[in-house]
Amino acid sequence: MKKTILVGLITAAFSVSAYSQQQPQNTGFENWETISGLTSQEPVDWSSIKTSDGGGIINGLAPYVWDKSTDAHTGTYSVKLFNVTAPIGGIIVAGLVTNGRVHAELSGTGWVYTDTGNEQWRTSLTQKPDSVAIWVKYTPVGGDVAQVKALLHTGSAKIPDAAQANWIALAQIDIPNTVSTWTRFSAPFSYFNSTTPQYILFVVNSAGFSAHVGTVAYFDDIELIYNEPELDLTAFLQGPYAGSNTMSAALNPEFVPLNQPYNVSPWNYSGNELVPAMPNAQVVDWVLIDMRDAASVAAATAATSVRKKAAFLLSNGSVVGMDGSTKLTTPFTINQNLYVVIWHRNHLGIMSNNALINTDGVYTYDFSVPGNIYGSNTGYTELEPGVLGMAGGDGNADGIVNEEDKNSFWSIFVGTRGYLSGDYNLNGNINNPDKNDIWLNNQNKESQVTD
Repeated sequence: MKKTILVGLITAAFSVSAYSQQQPQNTGFENWETISGLTSQEPVDWSSIKTSDGGGIINGLAPYVWDKSTDAHTGTYSVKLFNVTAPIGGIIVAGLVTNGRVHAELSGTGWVYTDTGNEQWRTSLTQKPDSVAIWVKYTPVGGDVAQVKALLHTGSAKIPDAAQANWIALAQIDIPNTVSTWTRFSAPFSYFNSTTPQYILFVVNSAGFSAHVGTVAYFDDIELIYNEPELDLTAFLQGPYAGSNTMSAALNPEFVPLNQPYNVSPWNYSGNELVPAMPNAQVVDWVLIDMRDAASVAAATAATSVRKKAAFLLSNGSVVGMDGSTKLTTPFTINQNLYVVIWHRNHLGIMSNNALINTDGVYTYDFSVPGNIYGSNTGYTELEPGVLGMAGGDGNADGIVNEEDKNSFWSIFVGTRGYLSGDYNLNGNINNPDKNDIWLNNQNKESQVTD
């Protein structure tokens, strides 16, 4: 029977806050409980045809089609399902367990459903997994096909259901052949719409539409798989821009730090991204990527941020991960639209003007294209005709280029070298070009990123 709802199992590293990928309880079938009136235990958070909603008579007539097995993929137990002949009517009944509840009638009509009004028969899930996986051993008879179905849905839903009422996504694993050793099977979720799910319903059985006596299946370690989406981002900084879609990497390797620099105000980012050495000679600097989930770009305020991630910016404008070459990956879930903000330590932050589209797991966006940066041109600069970039000169990172950025971050450090906020052209030296070429030209520019 179902007693609990959800647990977050996987905590992502390098996160601002914990990001848990939702997994249902007891998917390894390690926990079992004694049910009043039954001679066999049921796995906790799962139910069988003998705990259906059909009442005492139907449940009493229903055969036992499951057992607790010590033949396990991991841990101590798995669930064993098998097909038997019903004591009345001679109907062959397939082994079945579900995290929902079985609806049974004397006529033979039946289905499996989520009872949203009773936490014993429902499993909440509000994320969108990519696929489901399970470990199986199987000995079929007469062409039987074992099946695992996982349904994401809102409200009440059942399997089967020709109307597919409240269905959001379905994953189905079919096992048609003998599997003598523990083998992993998986299937992707097919999404029917973009609605955020409320529940997940599993049906695990030893035979699909037909069943033969003697078929036996073992199931263990069900897992929802969440593939980390990739961000394929392009952006340029005004300071080191050298023309023709390239930037100077003059700070690398002498001055670029090996750990991300955004763990201070105003960013206060607690991620622990670091590298033992600069992974690529083309690394220009660190940037901080801020992912926001909102209905519109105007609504993409700081409160809608779902994930932040420090990354490297290469001389060709590519934003990459810690290996210095591949696209940025990080776990996050978007329920509305994804808008991305790029922060830099002394350039004005920018935000995507358009929602990023997920294409085969990759979100691609080029901030250098005119029209792709949110707000007026007071928040960015045109580096050359047709190429936009982040405006430099914001030494205190308050989102405005003004006198303080000259007086407190450039003037008092003139003639020094290093990884300094007043080095607006990012060449490692604080001198007149930082003031005259960058700060002076950007006075009164202000970031258009919404607070």
